[in-house]
Amino acid sequence: MDTLRDAHVLVTGGAGFIGAHLVQRLVADGADVHVLTSEVSSLFPGRLLDIKDKITVHEGNVVDRSAMDSVARNVRPQVIFHMAAFTHVGKSWTRVDECIQTNVQGTVSLLEALHNVGYERFINFGTSEIYGDIPAPFREDAIVNPISPYAVSKYGAERFCRMFHRSYGWPLVMLRPFNAYGPGQTPDRVIPEIIARAVRGDELAMTQGRQTREFNYVTDLVDGFVRAAVTPGIEGEVINIGCGEDVSMRDLATTILDLMGNPITPKFGALPERPAEIMEMRCDNSKARTLLRWEPKHSLTDGLKKTIEWYEAELASPRSPFNL
Repeated sequence: MDTLRDAHVLVTGGAGFIGAHLVQRLVADGADVHVLTSEVSSLFPGRLLDIKDKITVHEGNVVDRSAMDSVARNVRPQVIFHMAAFTHVGKSWTRVDECIQTNVQGTVSLLEALHNVGYERFINFGTSEIYGDIPAPFREDAIVNPISPYAVSKYGAERFCRMFHRSYGWPLVMLRPFNAYGPGQTPDRVIPEIIARAVRGDELAMTQGRQTREFNYVTDLVDGFVRAAVTPGIEGEVINIGCGEDVSMRDLATTILDLMGNPITPKFGALPERPAEIMEMRCDNSKARTLLRWEPKHSLTDGLKKTIEWYEAELASPRSPFNL
């Protein structure tokens, strides 16, 4: 498969921030897109409203095996992007059971439901957090040390994928995306929180901000995901998707506020450091560049400018859900 045009594609977690951007891309590429969401509501997922008539939405929780059997039987996807997950690192410490059930049991439930469908590629989404506190840059062949319930659960799910590929030959590819940002991200993530506080003139309390992270504009990551779905001969591979350039949280906040004209002054050191903090996160992306012929298209400054512009317009509306 060298293109996803007319392919039956299932995206679990497709109503989320990254998932919605992926769904938009798949629709633009001409795929027959099916989105699985656990949100049981009479309201259509907000991030997908503008393409409502171009996709099919299925409600169900990945932990529910009977629901996954039904989705597999009705959709019969050729390609699966498995993004549904419990994704909050901090909250995973107090919601360990939910984290394990969604990320580990949910992945196994979906895989077992699909195994007789005859799909061509299953893309599992891990996380950069799997690497833990080992020295950066992170390579896919490194011995990892995940240090949060979220990271451990995502690593467990990935290990099940690798086991099923090696034991049964299932066509699985395991991605480890690094931090994403861009339009539509919820305000509890660092970049939109800084922007929103600056727009409103609110106080911005932070740690000293010495820890570093890499940040990837969301459409750059999505391009890597799509390439992982159509590149031949990569079944069983674990691949980092990230720009390979990190920035301290202090410099990130300073850059955002500089681009916005410095409407507020951040209070560095006002918050205590998080326990088990990973101080440096940066990937080696040479495998993605070689196997997928992928590379990011946005510099951090370019991506931040686009993101700031989107949030400033969004927050200008009193009816925006981001104003809650």
